[in-house]
Amino acid sequence: MEASRQPGQDNDSHAATLTPRAVACGILLGIVVCLANIYFGLQAGMVSPMPMQSALLGFAIFQSIRPRLSKALTPMETTLIEVIAGSLGLAPFTLGLTSFIPALEFLTKPEENGPFKFTNGQLLLWAMATCGLGIIAAVPFRRLLILRESLPYPSATATGALIGILFKRPDIIARAKQTQMRPRASRVSDINNVYSERDEADPGGDTERLLDENSRREEEEGLGRDTNRPALRMLLYALAASLSFSFIAYFLPILHRVPIFGLHAASHWMWAFDLSPAYIGYGVIIGPSINAYVLIGAIVGWGILSPVAKHRGWAPGPITDFENGPRGWILCVGLGFILGDTIVAVGWICSKPFICRARRWVSNIVQRKQLSSSHGQRDGTETPLLRESPSSVNTANETAMAQDDGWPKSCLITTRLVGWIGAALLLLYFISIPTAFGHLTSVPATLLAALLIPLAGFISMRSMGETDNGASVAIGRFAQFAIARLFSFSGPKFTSANLLLGGAIESGASQAAQQMGNLKIASITQIAPRAVIFAQMIGSYVGAFIAIFFYKIYSSLDKIPSEEFSIPDAHLYITTSRFIRWQGLPPGLTGFLMGSFALGAVFSVLRILSLKHWWRCLVPSGIAIAIGE
Repeated sequence: MEASRQPGQDNDSHAATLTPRAVACGILLGIVVCLANIYFGLQAGMVSPMPMQSALLGFAIFQSIRPRLSKALTPMETTLIEVIAGSLGLAPFTLGLTSFIPALEFLTKPEENGPFKFTNGQLLLWAMATCGLGIIAAVPFRRLLILRESLPYPSATATGALIGILFKRPDIIARAKQTQMRPRASRVSDINNVYSERDEADPGGDTERLLDENSRREEEEGLGRDTNRPALRMLLYALAASLSFSFIAYFLPILHRVPIFGLHAASHWMWAFDLSPAYIGYGVIIGPSINAYVLIGAIVGWGILSPVAKHRGWAPGPITDFENGPRGWILCVGLGFILGDTIVAVGWICSKPFICRARRWVSNIVQRKQLSSSHGQRDGTETPLLRESPSSVNTANETAMAQDDGWPKSCLITTRLVGWIGAALLLLYFISIPTAFGHLTSVPATLLAALLIPLAGFISMRSMGETDNGASVAIGRFAQFAIARLFSFSGPKFTSANLLLGGAIESGASQAAQQMGNLKIASITQIAPRAVIFAQMIGSYVGAFIAIFFYKIYSSLDKIPSEEFSIPDAHLYITTSRFIRWQGLPPGLTGFLMGSFALGAVFSVLRILSLKHWWRCLVPSGIAIAIGE
């Protein structure tokens, strides 16, 4: 095992790592990621922090100007670039600008006291109140999830491995490999290795293969050769091609809706093909298996369920109508897939620690009885039980690994610092929410949302660590149910409170999961935890201004919802809220909803059980199918 890292080694203190050039580059790349996420979030409900892409681009930028630099870029700076870019880029999602905010602004009805129109000041107060709570809520769990349990966090591990490969740092690569292997080796006795479950959406799921291939390539080509220029050249070529397509498609809009099944199918059933390079790039990022599941969802939803609902009279409205048309009808079917898949996954994640403890307790009892019986049979006397069983040795080893990883107090987020920052953020939260949205919610419900953020964050952090899926969609729906059941808002206030506070809990959970993933990368590249947390704070608060700016531009230049920006996440929020309140379903949906829920749950169970089997890739993801629908 690699020796413990000494503080200050390689000039990696938080002051040395969080350099102005790293912050500037992270913000620059984060703006690009933010623009992409708000576009895709409003259009298709898809967002991504793009950690590997940000790390690679940051490295490429500094490599291109390397002769002009007084000091070469370090792996630690590259990590911080990725952290800032990811937190800034994900701001449209964590602030609800692609989900519950447009739901309140564009989808609420007069009987729900809508539609609401939020000023820039209200949105900024909302952003300042919520964009730091999830980050600070994640800090106390670092020792448990990163140091003691060493959850794999597949995308984070892949990003750390990529940084090690870019800088040709064997120590970083070795830590990434160790992270990949340790959960499997240390948890063989715990519930059949499911503890290291990974989701197929992870672009870094094949980290070990990537490392091995890179090692062979370096041996063949030699370490001295600069292999980064071809990658940068391909990046520029792809950028030029994408810009050219966008320019041509502006004058030929049909390129965004190619009628491959005929004009009638394209106009009446939305069966068309979008040639946008952005979608192609997104497909490259998320990998072939998830793309296949999304395609299955599109075929089932738009090719089968949509015509059935239309011809049976269950969805008589226009095909694109979320209220009375097939689009809203199949959205509810997709909600069933999401809930079934994630309820099983989240339930499994929450129950595993108790199952592990129960198995360990039973194992200890059995071992003690066997030892007592064997000693008694050998010498005819009852001998004292051994003080240390194999399980207790494993526990001792885990405790030893849980010791702090060598950072001085000045490089850690101490309990006192967490208390001060948390108190300041909560004070800001309780001032901002009543000031900006006091007419839409209540103080007790606002307090409940703040108390539920750490719990939701812990579930999301553990889910992200084991499956690379933060379960934010399910957490958002559960939060809406919790708010509705614990507080009976009367009249039009129900919808606004349900969406705002449910969204605040989902946002906090998402931030917490992202923060723990960043801390996982930091443990691989050996960066002070305090630097990572400050970097995400910088990205989140800068992202608040930038994301609101982009959102206001999109909402003012184009009608929302529209054919281009259908805001599916916003429809999911408002549909859930209305379902909770009215307990009503569109005609003919009950059986399909129950069926999709059951299928989603079955898929989740099969993916848990098939972790070590070749056929796991054949089990669809319920969430991916729902996205396709």
